[in-house]
Amino acid sequence: MPRLLVLFLLASLALANPRVGLHQGFTRMVLDLPQGSHYRLVDREGRLVLELEAALPPAQVRVDSPELLGYRVAGKTVELRLRPGVEVRTFVLEGTTPGTYRLVLDFKKAAAPKARKPDPPRPVVVLDPGHGGPDPGATHVFPGLGLLMEKTITLDVALRVKRILEAKGVRVVLTRATDTDLAPPDEPDLWKRKLADLKKRARMADPKKTLFVSIHVNSAPRPARGVETYYLGRAADPEALRLAVWENGGGEVGRRLTRETETLTDKVLKDLLAQANLSFSEQLAGKIEARLSQAAASPDRGVHSAPLYVLRYARIPAVLVEVGFLNHPQEGRALATPAHRQAVAEGIAEGILQFLSSGAYAFK
Repeated sequence: MPRLLVLFLLASLALANPRVGLHQGFTRMVLDLPQGSHYRLVDREGRLVLELEAALPPAQVRVDSPELLGYRVAGKTVELRLRPGVEVRTFVLEGTTPGTYRLVLDFKKAAAPKARKPDPPRPVVVLDPGHGGPDPGATHVFPGLGLLMEKTITLDVALRVKRILEAKGVRVVLTRATDTDLAPPDEPDLWKRKLADLKKRARMADPKKTLFVSIHVNSAPRPARGVETYYLGRAADPEALRLAVWENGGGEVGRRLTRETETLTDKVLKDLLAQANLSFSEQLAGKIEARLSQAAASPDRGVHSAPLYVLRYARIPAVLVEVGFLNHPQEGRALATPAHRQAVAEGIAEGILQFLSSGAYAFK
């Protein structure tokens, strides 16, 4: 008998029903097909069908394995009934007889998708540009520069810090984004106006936020230069008390608000949870102070505690930063320049980021 005829007969005999075997973790189907013939798997309205170039004997077979319920052969098609969540892998092997090859289909439960870890919460930093609106804060006139106002410098620095932090994925909330204070616009009483303004700022240091940083510019009766950072507490020296009175409104308003804050501070210092928060505030102050002094090339005047009203309600680490002295001949002029303000902003932002990444305080 001629060799070609023998191969043809063997190939024809090979087109028998598929063979199915159950294995640990998968079900395997094997078909013997003529060498050179093609196949394809297609999805027909949710039914997986194996299309062949050669017809197979008709059959309907129940398998009932963990992966494959059964299959139906109709001419050149094999309709596969898979269980939900099963995927198919195909590959070919050499045939067991000349002129054939083996098509292998492995049915296996699709791997469960790995649960995606939720993104860590983004820290929320409250930046408080001091003063604003009818309250200019510290002021000083320099020949050639004109009038410099604390409220203008603090807002500009805060906006610069905001841009730096947001570029690092930190969400930033500003207590004010324009030249305004937070008091009712029609409140004529100076005491009530300052109280309302500071209360609104202080209330933003709530547990839904991560950190609170109030930005100010210093001034002193005698020439002084440098940066310093404060957290809530009793004033350790007359200078800290003087600053608290000034930042709390100055004059009789400032003295009255300072006395109120001192009373609250005494209560805070007796509360264990509040003490822990003050400890974190002191750490935050230390990191900002160090980075700010370096970035601004300004003397480090240290970290201090003071009865600052804007920090009194804080339930998160909260500090007040004095970025320099407006009435110092050199430092005041520097604070008028964009380059120095950018350096100040970078120092504050670096201190904040260093604190957030230190792991010392697990923000919510």
